[in-house]
Formats: sequence, structure tokens, C-alpha cells
Amino acid sequence: MQIHSSVGPSHQTVRLSRLSSASIWKQAEELHILWPASPPTHGLVAESCDGPPDIDAILLPLDDAFETRLDAARRFWRALNGRPPGPAYGALPQQTKVRHILNLRAHDARRAGATYRRIAEVLLSRGSIAPRDWRDHHLRHKVRAILRRADRLVAGGYRDLLFYPHSRSQKSRR
Repeated sequence: MQIHSSVGPSHQTVRLSRLSSASIWKQAEELHILWPASPPTHGLVAESCDGPPDIDAILLPLDDAFETRLDAARRFWRALNGRPPGPAYGALPQQTKVRHILNLRAHDARRAGATYRRIAEVLLSRGSIAPRDWRDHHLRHKVRAILRRADRLVAGGYRDLLFYPHSRSQKSRR
């Protein structure tokens, strides 16, 4: 595919010979490139053509994965220029990771037979909670909320993590 456009003085043609340690193979009418051959790896698919295989542009389809593809192109560009890749698009925030870990630890504790009070003491409290205080303790409601989230996560909600920051429910509404 030929793309004709005006390019500025900063335009670079990337020669595959410049991609040291790239793994390159031809499949059907496409040229597949993995660069570098070890993680983090950038996977490229180029239309096969006669002549030297050069990369002049990156075409990104305007689909649901556009932002993810755009970030991959950005990270590839930064790697080509010897710059660190920067934060990955769609990486879970640290607070969300900590919350999911807490949810799953509480779920595991309940499956192991721990009481709600014991779960609260181990995961959320610095000390023990007296049985007489448990009935009205603020952590009682928090443990219940954590276990509800854990139940949703274990019942299939974990799949949403695969689509983060996109939502599966948004895709199903279209």
C-alpha cells in the first residue's frame, strides 16, 4: 500500500536493518516483525512489497482498540529513538491493584473458613476486635462490601481486567 503525503524534515524511514535483533518472517502477503526478540517486544505487520522493506508510516484502524494501538505505536517510536517507553496505556492504577488483592485475600480467607470478624482483624485492623463490639463495628460493613466485590470478581468480573481501561459492558451495549 502506498501512502502519499507531505512529510516534514523530521520524517524518518525506518530500515529493517536498523532493527538489530529483529525476528522477521514472511507469511502470505505480509511481513511479520518482532523487535527486539526479547521482552518488551514490539510486533509489527507490514504489507509485503518488492524492494527493501522499510517502514514509512504506521496505519492504525479506528476500532475499539485504537487507543491501545496508538500507545503501542508511541512506545515503538520511543524505543526506536532510544527513549524509555513511558507508562503503558491501560495499566491498572496502584490503588485498584491493592483493592483487588484485598478482595481476593478476603475471598480466600472466607473459603478457608475464617469468620468475617477474623477477616477484618487480619486484613483491616491493627488489633483484635472484641465479640461484643463486632455487631456495631464499622469494619463489619466494610468486610461485607469487600466480599461482595470479591464474589463479583471471582464470578467472572476478572475478565473486565483483560479489557481495562475499556469495559466489556460498554461493548455489549453497542
